[in-house]
Amino acid sequence: MTKIFKTILLPIYLLAAVTSCKKESTFVQKAGEIKVCINKIVDHEALNETVRGITDTLQASGRAFKVTVESSQGNAILARQLTDKYIGQGANVIIGIGTVAAQSFIRYANDGQTRLVFSSVTDPKAAGLTGKPQVSGVSNFVEIAPQIDLFLEILPTLKRLGFLYNPGEANSVALISDLKNVLTQKGITLVLQAATKTSEVQQAMENLVSKVDAVFISNDNTALSAFKCIVNVATKNKIPVFVSDTDIVYKGAIAALGPNQYKIGVQTANLVLEQHSSKAFISKIEYPRSEDTLLVVNQDAAQKCGIVLADSVLKKAQKVLKAT
Repeated sequence: MTKIFKTILLPIYLLAAVTSCKKESTFVQKAGEIKVCINKIVDHEALNETVRGITDTLQASGRAFKVTVESSQGNAILARQLTDKYIGQGANVIIGIGTVAAQSFIRYANDGQTRLVFSSVTDPKAAGLTGKPQVSGVSNFVEIAPQIDLFLEILPTLKRLGFLYNPGEANSVALISDLKNVLTQKGITLVLQAATKTSEVQQAMENLVSKVDAVFISNDNTALSAFKCIVNVATKNKIPVFVSDTDIVYKGAIAALGPNQYKIGVQTANLVLEQHSSKAFISKIEYPRSEDTLLVVNQDAAQKCGIVLADSVLKKAQKVLKAT
């Protein structure tokens, strides 16, 4: 069943829904409306901030955008079905948030009809999203080396870093090679642990914590959708968790050096506006601006793992979550 969360009548229409593919929502499109359909791979804070950045920016444009937001619930089949539905309903723009959601519209990249935009995809090339005539988008990639330097500043004894990921997510798989190279240069061993769905995350974490000094979760939507479970297992074993999504640090990660996901949404919406204003399809990829990279630290999470955050880290942080 489709849930309607919010509707803004003018100048933008926002219909937000989480669906099961058994029942389709129907559009009632008025003359002059621009139909934008957002396919979000899962529902979690980081991607929700991206959606908020998109909808706020489109609303502020003063144009008659009608925006529908639906979740694929982490399911690649449902992602494809949602995209098929949007194409069948004559969407002017389809936005895929997250790698799997974005990949679901690639087979329409040569139909000459719909403008396709991806958002929050770490490695667009590995995901097969580059070089497509109707595709543009925004990556959420942040260089790995500065993130590892931060982890070492917080935990100088770090020698074995666990990485929990879904092998079905191109973002995560593409990151492994670069991550391993950076860690090798710094004398740190990478310990991999796979989880193909959220129900496997707890067991995966229980397997991982006895082998590592810390765990890193980087833009993997399967892991992020079960992040509470990750933190529970890690905290019980006094293993610090680092992330690249700044919007979920408050849930129990010690720190994140990552993109401002709201700004990622703003960049995405600006591409939609540029696509709509152009007579020709635009094909380009944008990355987070350096000034939009955020450092967020959580003193409470650090304290629970027996870690005292250095003054040098606290001074650099744009946001510090205080210990209670």
